[in-house]
Amino acid sequence: MLLGTSALHADVSAGEVWQAWLGQYRAAGYTVTSKSETQSGDTLTISELALTQSADGATFKLMVPELTLREMGDGTVEARASQEMTAEANVTAPDEPPTEMDIKIRQADAVAIISGTPENLAYQLTAPEIVVEAEQVAGEGSAQPVKISLAATGLSGAYSVVQEAGQKITSDMKLSGVKLIASGDDPQNGGSFALDADIADVKMTAAAELPPGYKFDPNTAVPPAVDSVVTTGAAHLSLDAKDAEGPVTLKSASESTRIEAKVTAGEMHYLTAAQNSRIEMATPQLPAEVSAEIAATSFEIGMPLAKADVASPFVGKVALEGLTVSEGVWAMIDPGQQLPRDPATLIVDLSGKMRPTMDLFSAAAEAQPMPPVEIEALDINRVQLTLAGAELGGKGALSFDNATGVPVPLGAIDLSLTGANGLMDKLTTMGFLPQDQAMFAKMMLGLYAVPTGADAMSSKIEFKEGGQILANGQRIQ
Repeated sequence: MLLGTSALHADVSAGEVWQAWLGQYRAAGYTVTSKSETQSGDTLTISELALTQSADGATFKLMVPELTLREMGDGTVEARASQEMTAEANVTAPDEPPTEMDIKIRQADAVAIISGTPENLAYQLTAPEIVVEAEQVAGEGSAQPVKISLAATGLSGAYSVVQEAGQKITSDMKLSGVKLIASGDDPQNGGSFALDADIADVKMTAAAELPPGYKFDPNTAVPPAVDSVVTTGAAHLSLDAKDAEGPVTLKSASESTRIEAKVTAGEMHYLTAAQNSRIEMATPQLPAEVSAEIAATSFEIGMPLAKADVASPFVGKVALEGLTVSEGVWAMIDPGQQLPRDPATLIVDLSGKMRPTMDLFSAAAEAQPMPPVEIEALDINRVQLTLAGAELGGKGALSFDNATGVPVPLGAIDLSLTGANGLMDKLTTMGFLPQDQAMFAKMMLGLYAVPTGADAMSSKIEFKEGGQILANGQRIQ
C-alpha cells in the first residue's frame, strides 16, 4: 500500500526523494513523524515512520518499522519498506458506537525503482504479493466484530509525475489477481456473514492533474482532473449470511468488467460495463434457489458540472441485454408456462444539451430540491424493452423552451409496440391483470396508436408550439 500510493514522488538522490515524499504526504492531509532518519553511505533509513490522517470523525494511522531509500549509482533510487507494517482505523459517527480496526500489512520483495528529474519523475513498481488483514477490535458497544483479508498478487507497472503548472500524474498498473475474504458476527442477535470474492487480470490506467498548491480536502467531491480506466477478467463472489429469519446465500460471477471515470472542473463522464454475468440466490422468503444470467450490462453518464451561460452536451445510457431467469423464478410467476421464456432486454440511449445553473458540486446545489440544470435539447436515440413476447421501441428528438421557468418541449417521438395485446390476454388469463384494466389499456392503444400489422402498432407523439400535444395528428392536449 505504501509503495503503491499516489504520494510516491522522487528525485535523483535518496534525501531528495524523502523530502519530496514528505511534501506529498502532507499535501494529502497526513501528519508524518519518525524516530530517526539516518544516512549511511548510499542508503537513507527512516525508522518507526508513522503517517496519520484525521477527517470527519475518522482517524487512520499507518506505522512502518523501516523504510529504506538506496541510491543505485545510476541516477535511480530503490525504495523498500518493512515486510510487516501495521495500521489503525477509528471511526466515530453520531448515535453509533465507535469502530476500531487493527490492520496488518504483509509484503515481500515489493520494490519501487525511481528515476528522472525533479520535473519529470518515473517509477517502476513490482510486488509479488501484498496482503492486508483487518480485524475489528471488540469493545464496549461493539455490535459486529469483522475480519477482512485482502490479497493482491502480481503487481507491476509504471508511475510518473511531471511538475508543470502543478502536477501531472500518470500510472499504468497490472495485478494478476485480487482476493477478498471477510466475515463477521453479531453477538446481540446471532447474525453472521462470510464473504469470499476474487478478481483476475486487473488493469488500471490513470491520469490526474493537480493545480499548484493543491491540498487534499476530504469534503471535496472530486479532484481537479482525473481520467481513469479499470478492466478486469473473470470475477466471482460468494456470500453466506444468517439472521433471525434464517440463512441467505448469494453467488455471482462475471466474465469481464470495464469502468471508466473522467472528471474535470467542468464536466464528468462515467461508464461501467460487464459481460456474461450470473447471480444465484436463496433466502427464507423464496421457496427455492433462483438464478439469473445476463449477456451484457452497461451504464453511462456524461454531463457538464460547472455553472455556465450556454448548454453543453450530455449522455445517459442504460443497457441490460439478454436477461434470462431460472425455471425456479418462472415457476413462481408462471407455473402454467403461458409466457414466452425469451431473453429480456432493456436499452435506453439518450443524449442532448443541458446547462447547470450553478456548480453541481457546490453546497448550494446540494441544498436544492431538484437538480439545478436546464435541459435545452433531448435526443432519444434508442428505447427498447423486450419482455415476455412483447417489444416496445422508440426514438425522437425534443428541444425545450425554458423562458418561463417551466420547460416546454418541442419535437416528436416515434413509438412502436408489438405483442402487447397477446401479453395482456395472457396476463388476464393468469390473474395478474384484471379484465377491465386490460380492456381500458386496449382502448387507449386504439385511440393513440395506429395498427401496422398483426398485434403491431405505432404512434407519433408531437409537441407543438403553445403546449399542444398530438398523437398521430390527433390533439390530446
